[in-house]
Amino acid sequence: MAAQRNYAYACQYAEAHPIDDSTGLLSSSDLELVAEHGAGAWQFEASEENIGVSVRNGTEVEFTGGEQSLVANLQFPNQQRVYYYEVRLTHLAHGTNVAVGIAMHSYPPLRLAGWARNSVGYHTCDGSVYHSHPLDRIRNSRPAYSSDTLGVGWRPRSGKVFFAINGVIVSHVRTPWAQKRLYPIVSADGPCSLSVNMGTRAFVLSHANMRYWAVAPPEGQRPPPPLYHCASESLLLAASPSASSACSSHDVPPKYDEDHHTRFLTF
Repeated sequence: MAAQRNYAYACQYAEAHPIDDSTGLLSSSDLELVAEHGAGAWQFEASEENIGVSVRNGTEVEFTGGEQSLVANLQFPNQQRVYYYEVRLTHLAHGTNVAVGIAMHSYPPLRLAGWARNSVGYHTCDGSVYHSHPLDRIRNSRPAYSSDTLGVGWRPRSGKVFFAINGVIVSHVRTPWAQKRLYPIVSADGPCSLSVNMGTRAFVLSHANMRYWAVAPPEGQRPPPPLYHCASESLLLAASPSASSACSSHDVPPKYDEDHHTRFLTF
């Protein structure tokens, strides 16, 4: 009964929220965000429909129950051959199914990855990969457990997706979505804690580090803080009666005559 209700919800949501299946790269504003924050620009945030989902620092996600999914705020850049991210199962309660993968924008927030249109997701409960429907199981590997690290790779030029467990690639899937706007997605149907790594630290999959498969460099190039040439312009010193006279572009250390300087050095 619950499965039929969730399936009907996903269909109704898709009709009310048309999927963006266009091709394209990051917008100019998104590129500015990535330039400033690097891979840290990719973050997850619970929507109004998500119940019992909390996110810390944009990448530490905790689910408490019910089918829930979170889509990243930014798409894959679609400029290099491969993009990759990982999800560590920090805590996975018995019976909880976690699904990670890729999806298009406007994905139903109360549906697991791979169980609604325009998504592909690996499911930890049975190790299967689902493509846009709960009955469309196209690949099968091994289940995943607490403390495992799941990896998701996207090849925008060919439209292929691959999945890894603890640094070992376990399945490949071909999609018709070459150069489409795809987003990272994490989802679960029960209590669990996930830690998403978009490239701010080293991956478990070693050659993802050597081949620079992260969505962006670990750190961005943030602008330097403003220069303060005079302390009197500081808000912290504005109330000081001597602030206006304590600083000048022409101020220099006091001069001492030779005898005065010698007197300090004489013991």
